[in-house]
Amino acid sequence: MKKPPQLPPPRKKIAKDAAQAVKRVDSLTTQAVTAKTLSELLGLPGMRVIRFAVEEENKAQYLHLFCEHEHDVAICPRCMTATTEVHEEKERCVRHLDIWGMKTLVHFPQRRFDCDVCGKPFTENLEWIGAKRRQTSAFEMHIYERVKHKAPRKQVALQGGLNEATVLDIFKRQAKRATRQADDSRVCVLGVDEISLRKGHKQYALVLSDLGRRRVIAVLPNRLKKTFEQWLESLTEAERQAIRVVSMDMWDAYRQAVRKRLRHAKIVADRFHVMKQLNHQIDLMRRSMQRKAKKESDEALYQALKGSRWVLLKNRSTLAPEQEAQLETILAISDELRIIYLLKEEFRTICDKIKNQTRAQRFLWAWTGRALATGSRYLTRFVKTLRNWWHEFLNYFDDRVTQGFVEGINRAIRGIINRAFGFRNFDNFRLQVLVECGGV
Repeated sequence: MKKPPQLPPPRKKIAKDAAQAVKRVDSLTTQAVTAKTLSELLGLPGMRVIRFAVEEENKAQYLHLFCEHEHDVAICPRCMTATTEVHEEKERCVRHLDIWGMKTLVHFPQRRFDCDVCGKPFTENLEWIGAKRRQTSAFEMHIYERVKHKAPRKQVALQGGLNEATVLDIFKRQAKRATRQADDSRVCVLGVDEISLRKGHKQYALVLSDLGRRRVIAVLPNRLKKTFEQWLESLTEAERQAIRVVSMDMWDAYRQAVRKRLRHAKIVADRFHVMKQLNHQIDLMRRSMQRKAKKESDEALYQALKGSRWVLLKNRSTLAPEQEAQLETILAISDELRIIYLLKEEFRTICDKIKNQTRAQRFLWAWTGRALATGSRYLTRFVKTLRNWWHEFLNYFDDRVTQGFVEGINRAIRGIINRAFGFRNFDNFRLQVLVECGGV
């Protein structure tokens, strides 16, 4: 008889009230405060704080920490030999994380050593600050996290006492490092969709997503076939072979690129984009009928159609009572619209309910026949588009892969663009999207 699985021990709740912390003192493992532990708490390993000073300027307080090195030895980065021969020292001051609400500055001697083996001088590497940096690594990470979590760069610069260009430089450097270290597991289900960078200017970026793990993996500067093909070519053979499904909207350039570079992959036409095409044709028909009713003084039909766009396009099950009443009025007045609307709802039901490609093909063939029998030029256009993507759309009924996640990501990217009032530099935009939406 199998033993029931053991549940993990309950997590201890830390009291929010600091006064209650006295009850937990006996269970805490404490350490004595020494020069070493103090340096670790301050995030300055290998340094020893020997004195400090507090300065006030323009109603802001600054904490100056004066440090010295704990060790007199350094490792040559070329031959990995230890040396104690100091070539020169130079006093430096760098920005650190705020302490007690005061802007903190760390003063220390920057040392260069002479290597006995190489015979060349070198600057020692310090764990807590990058080479030629004016801010500690901890401070740079703090700035990066603030920008990553949607704080405007101008605001971060103002609060941190930095130049906005410095904030951007820190963010770009940390973002590039984070994207290089991101999970590089192979993509199995690739989502392909574009987003408009500037409305009305035909400027698009191509967003590529890992639909399996729900994250953005690349942002390309345009939606050209050549650009997409180059990205696919940049993948290793193993990475290309791992992609088994590619979900896309009905943009033929994407289909051609996948057929050329990923011949083994199954292409799925996103059902929401297919439905969008049908809704677009219905909306064109509604607008045409509304204009005709106004021209021919058909007041009843004109008033019924006025403001009815979303009443006709939304799923009937989600309509409010007043919208349902308006819909009933429209369908009672116009036989043509009633037939088209019922066909639209039938198409949506096929997409929702059928989960087998063979059955879906049978139902869709019957549906297209009824659609063409109406003689509507709007439905004829949609059927033509549907038949151009027939096999790709049928693949949806086997895998049921959709781009619902991608559409949500597009809204998040639109928020990034709006928050920044647009991006002049595409690389900055790409990094911001990868950091916020790429699972970095």
